[in-house]
Amino acid sequence: MPTLSIITINFNNAQGLLKTIESVDVQTFTDFEYIVVDGLSTDGSLDIIKQYKQSTNHPFNYIYEPDSGVYNAMNKGILLATGEYLLFLNSGDFLVDKNVLQNVFNKQESADILYGGSHISDNMKIVCTIDPPENITFGSLYNYGLAHQSTFIKRSMFDINGLYREDFKYNSDIDFWYRAIILNNATTKKIGLIISDYNLDGISSKEYNTEAYKSEIKQIMKQSNFDKFIPDYDAWKYEHENMEVMYWVKSKKMLYGLLVATYNFSTWLVQKLK
Repeated sequence: MPTLSIITINFNNAQGLLKTIESVDVQTFTDFEYIVVDGLSTDGSLDIIKQYKQSTNHPFNYIYEPDSGVYNAMNKGILLATGEYLLFLNSGDFLVDKNVLQNVFNKQESADILYGGSHISDNMKIVCTIDPPENITFGSLYNYGLAHQSTFIKRSMFDINGLYREDFKYNSDIDFWYRAIILNNATTKKIGLIISDYNLDGISSKEYNTEAYKSEIKQIMKQSNFDKFIPDYDAWKYEHENMEVMYWVKSKKMLYGLLVATYNFSTWLVQKLK
């Protein structure tokens, strides 16, 4: 059994697929298998896949058939995978350097979910870098989630928690994080590395503010009964942020003194005008 299965989902993104494959092929870490799931692309992607199969020394499998969406394709990859850990590196995403997998697995890991940082790119330019928190909590998932491109999930987690929900178009990975980490207490470990670079062309990035996207998030919260305490969490977060602003202002003595004087003067003026 290999340590890692890398799964790439592709549909009519030949250029992105080539970039992803190239970043996988140069890895100094070799104890992995590679799986590409293609939804019957017509743009030359299949030629790239076949060429890679002939040239690679890594165990390689591919599926070339229609699917019902990205999560259906991801589930196909899971069912085919034999690695201890799975990494979903979809077409257009790429590993940041040739040593990154070696640096992740240079010692024995046991956590159910390993996660690292990500670059986010737009038009091939890095626009920001995501550094996830040291500990994954409900609040961190609710506010930020996890980037599957930089997250290694034990294959057994899908046996325990089930596959990705295929009735969701955008947020089945978010649903899985809640089920595995919050409800079933999967163990997590942060890796202090940038793992991957992913672009903003993905479907969830493009349709983040649509009603359909928001509807799925509501369904996730309701099925897990998280909706019962989200209002309390939001209220706490709002109060906490306001308190941080207040403490910052108080640390600036001149500014704080000016605000207090302004408040006292306005109060006096209101009383005088009554």
